[in-house]
Amino acid sequence: MVRAPAASGGVLRAFFAKPRHRVAALALLFTACWVTAAVKMVDVTGGSGLAVGVPLAAAPVPLVVGAFLLLTRARPQPWQHLAFALSWGAGAGALAALYANSWSIEAIVDRSGEERGELLGLTVVAPFVEEFAKGAAVLLLLLFRRHWFRGPLDGLVLAATTAAGFAFTENVLYFGRALSEGSADGEAAKQTALVFFGRGILTPFAHPLFTSATGLALGLAVLARNRIAAVALGLCGYLVAAGLHSAWNGSAWKSTTDDNGWIMLLVYLLVMAPLLAGVFVLGGKLRGRQLRSVAQQLPWYVQAGWMTWNEPLVLASVADRGRQRRAALALYGKPGEKALRQYHWDATALAELRARAAKHGADVGFAAEERALLDALWTARPALEQVLVRTMPQPRWTPPPPQYGWPYPPPAWPQPIPAGAPTGAPAAWGPPRPAHQAPTAPAHWGPATNWGADRHPALGPGADPARDSGTASAQGSGTNPSPHG
Repeated sequence: MVRAPAASGGVLRAFFAKPRHRVAALALLFTACWVTAAVKMVDVTGGSGLAVGVPLAAAPVPLVVGAFLLLTRARPQPWQHLAFALSWGAGAGALAALYANSWSIEAIVDRSGEERGELLGLTVVAPFVEEFAKGAAVLLLLLFRRHWFRGPLDGLVLAATTAAGFAFTENVLYFGRALSEGSADGEAAKQTALVFFGRGILTPFAHPLFTSATGLALGLAVLARNRIAAVALGLCGYLVAAGLHSAWNGSAWKSTTDDNGWIMLLVYLLVMAPLLAGVFVLGGKLRGRQLRSVAQQLPWYVQAGWMTWNEPLVLASVADRGRQRRAALALYGKPGEKALRQYHWDATALAELRARAAKHGADVGFAAEERALLDALWTARPALEQVLVRTMPQPRWTPPPPQYGWPYPPPAWPQPIPAGAPTGAPAAWGPPRPAHQAPTAPAHWGPATNWGADRHPALGPGADPARDSGTASAQGSGTNPSPHG
């Protein structure tokens, strides 16, 4: 009698220990949430309204998500996180907001009358409920995938992706309702087109703009020095998001009641559009700071022998990274490109980690986190050696360009290097190879000497983990050295 729960719990833990089982469970959960929301929306839109609303609502989603993904090219978020955020917004978040809004607004209308209840529901209830539902996805990723959540840019992109999913489900309701109401007057196409123009073309970034305040605040909370400051930052971001949402809903309600759409348009042009532009400018600056950290901090690891001289220059350029990924794809195929993307991510995270230590001092976990990232980079090197060494940076300096070696001295470390800083390679690999001069071969990537039509260089760390890093062996399992997606 006592062992049954333990056995049952053990079976569940074993089941969810496998990533594919967790993905399948989340997919079923989010699908059930969206189907439940769709059934509830059918009462308002009808079957034809739902059928028309879904493709119309899906049209702006790639544009919105793609615009924010451009900001993450230096250190992209894993696709699993983006899929979780989008699915949460469209499924669990939208369903929770749908029921909470319906229940709250009905209660307010019963007590305060229809007009006052609608105003309070739009400006007080809905903004706080919806921003909480969307922000919960970012908070969950912060709590359970902390390794990948490293700053405000991560929070911004995940929050915008969640909001894009939420806007999709909300737009299905609005488009379907416009079609249903317009059918009674014989103007279904006209009313649906007007609503689509307003929500799908003019203001598709409204929800991402609101929730970006929560995401940026949670990203800053990651960098906070104590827990109280982190919680305060998160709450401030949530209140700003709800306040922006409330102001927008208030202008929409005023435009509807006064039959004057200019109020909403003016709020959008004078307030929302500049704020949205500011969010993208801030995101671009955050990405630029990531790339500058790479250029300033990775030369230390060149001196210690962990990297070749050209790698910091290549990694500090989005264009050079793209050339390197294309080379990996041509030589190693999709698994090799995936491994190189992971290498780029680890190198950028290492540079950001050291930049924070240079600015604020190394905290207790600095040495362990630095070592973990260096181990990941060193383990991946043998399989990617041909691409890493042969990809030369495009010239970005004043002529005459340097012939060989590091083109400029590394920046001065503003404090003594923290204890535990790299002094050699992982023990299983022996000493790191010294930083060497640029190869005498032409400064472009070429195929490895062991390349053949019938075989690919190994895509794992190699058969012998004790060997020094070198050229990728032609024999290997062909597996991806990156454990992450």
